[in-house]
Amino acid sequence: FKFLINNSIKNFRYNENGFNLVYNEIKKHGFPATFMLLGNLFKPQENMPFIEWGYHTFNHAALNLASDEVVERETNNIYNAKSITAPMWRVEDVNNPERIFKILKKNGFKNTVYHGKTDGIKTLYEKAVRNPENRFGIRCVYVSNYFEGNYNSEKINGIKKDILKNLGREGVYLLTTHDFTHRNNRNLIEILNFVKNLEMHNKIKIVNLNGV
Repeated sequence: FKFLINNSIKNFRYNENGFNLVYNEIKKHGFPATFMLLGNLFKPQENMPFIEWGYHTFNHAALNLASDEVVERETNNIYNAKSITAPMWRVEDVNNPERIFKILKKNGFKNTVYHGKTDGIKTLYEKAVRNPENRFGIRCVYVSNYFEGNYNSEKINGIKKDILKNLGREGVYLLTTHDFTHRNNRNLIEILNFVKNLEMHNKIKIVNLNGV
């Protein structure tokens, strides 16, 4: 139901130019990033060593609620990508944990963004800072935090504090965002400059998903 609602109101919620705003900023800064593309809307742009082109299914279907036939169709690896993010991170259902992973592996994917399990329509999200885990033949990198283009400064400052709090831990801090919420680049530029400064002082190493 949520997927249907999102599609119905997307013209009000989404910024059609959000992808270009984010992509052009990343390109300008030479910032390592993975862009997960929705197959029926986007295709990979220029080939640059710091950008990885991943996949976000073809029609943004909720994979754990779909049949094997639909999952096969939605994850047909048309870009020969190594990395994939399932819509709303719905990649592992407690009722059949291995099902979607087996299809992803068969279709040539190596990595997925992971945010915990689902139980039917219920999500059991878990944010984590840890090393990637191999689950049913797919390397899972946990979501650590996320930000949107419409967040206020208090929220962005909270994310920066969380990154600093986790500096001493061994593992990956995976920060994600959605292009459609970016009506300006204020938050994106602030986050980019913040983590680039940490890397300059040898506190972190910035890589895209395939480089983890």
